[in-house]
Amino acid sequence: MWDSQRIADLVRGELTGDSQVRASGCCIDSRGVKAGEIFFALVGERTDGHDYIEGAWQKGASVVIGEKERLEHRREVRVPEGKALIRVESGLAAMQTLAQAWRKELGAKVVAITGSNGKTTTKDMVAAVLSEKYRTHKNLENQNNELGLPMTILKATENTEVLILEMGMRGLGQIAFLCDIACPDIGVITNIGTTHMELLGSQEAIARAKWELIEALPETGSAVLNGEDEWSVKQAEHDSHRTFFYGLEGRFHEPDLRGRSLTPFGTLGTCFQAEMGHGDRSLVPLGEKQAASSVTVRLPLPGEHNVLDALAALSVGVLLNVSLEEGCRGLAAMELSRMRLELQPGPGGSTLISDVYNANPTSMKASLQVLKERGGESTLAILGEMYELGQSCRAGHYEVGQTVADLGISELITVGPLAEEIARGALEKGLSPQRIHSFPEREGAIKKARELLAGLNQGTWVLIKASRGMKMEEVTRALRKD
Repeated sequence: MWDSQRIADLVRGELTGDSQVRASGCCIDSRGVKAGEIFFALVGERTDGHDYIEGAWQKGASVVIGEKERLEHRREVRVPEGKALIRVESGLAAMQTLAQAWRKELGAKVVAITGSNGKTTTKDMVAAVLSEKYRTHKNLENQNNELGLPMTILKATENTEVLILEMGMRGLGQIAFLCDIACPDIGVITNIGTTHMELLGSQEAIARAKWELIEALPETGSAVLNGEDEWSVKQAEHDSHRTFFYGLEGRFHEPDLRGRSLTPFGTLGTCFQAEMGHGDRSLVPLGEKQAASSVTVRLPLPGEHNVLDALAALSVGVLLNVSLEEGCRGLAAMELSRMRLELQPGPGGSTLISDVYNANPTSMKASLQVLKERGGESTLAILGEMYELGQSCRAGHYEVGQTVADLGISELITVGPLAEEIARGALEKGLSPQRIHSFPEREGAIKKARELLAGLNQGTWVLIKASRGMKMEEVTRALRKD
């Protein structure tokens, strides 16, 4: 990457030690430092990275970046030979500055992804598609905020050709800030839903916050949008960037890339046809001529929502001259981030779908549809609370309960006080009260699930889902058959 003097100049810091030692990559946990990395001594809620500076050097860090105020209140830090210490006002701001500089020096294309649902899955799919042709680098898990995104960029190697960056949003201005660091060339918005209603107050405000990604694109940039999402299409009407739509039915905009003929295959896969559109807005000429305008995709994931995410990834591929055939190969072999639609063997011959990373009404309904498709007449849904829904909290939980009843899910277990609205929605839509079981904590839900699975048919499918803060992976762990 750079020598320590260049790093100090970029962050406007005070350099002590070797001015020529080179460093690349970054780390904030001294236990995981690799040789030659930059260690950022950040101050967290429970720990202070300045307490671990010596340990970071011992592990092989070349450069340590620490905050002046914190270092002033410590005994003098002795810089080992061949190492460097750079004092700055803010360690996090220094990391963000370096990430912005490294992104520009790399010269890689940057694909940024945001949305109310499916960000991380779409990020994984885009990486799978583009890796068929390019050297790619993406966020680990969902490191998508003001700390995780710059760390991701700084960990990109010099030969990276495409950076794929998920961007989270917790308020107006956050995505704009992340875009200032990442400078994206292509922006993907999976959808604009009601997640973060609690923070922003209205869907209009959520749409404005998400659209900061598209506003940050250069004039030559491209927006990849979901033609099934009303708010994305509304926002696009007032934007001048080149726009590539994907979709199934094209409810709100004719897709440039359409998915058709969805059918289940294997244990948890979906087979569908991906077809290039031929409308006036088709952006096929932006890429090389496609070898085929229609291909069969075998996606190792279930449900219409995952097909839409796959279409988003294939759309990015089209814009970057990855053929549909190449993209299909990538999707067939893709690996998802943890805690998303993980299959586990359960008690009594049951199958657990552990989808516990996060949840909102849209993703809950989609996962329930998958549960019904796979489990048929023998299904159990273990559903916890959904957070950050604001004024739509009660209604959102209630609607999920109605979906449980509409689909004919065999048994429902809810976890947490808010999730009692799921139970009420299911009851008032006709699910028998004998099939609804509500518990304030996970332990009661686990006990009841074991009882139910002992009496249900072999081959029962079980969905476990809630917002991340519910820690429903503990339910999966308790029910999993070792």
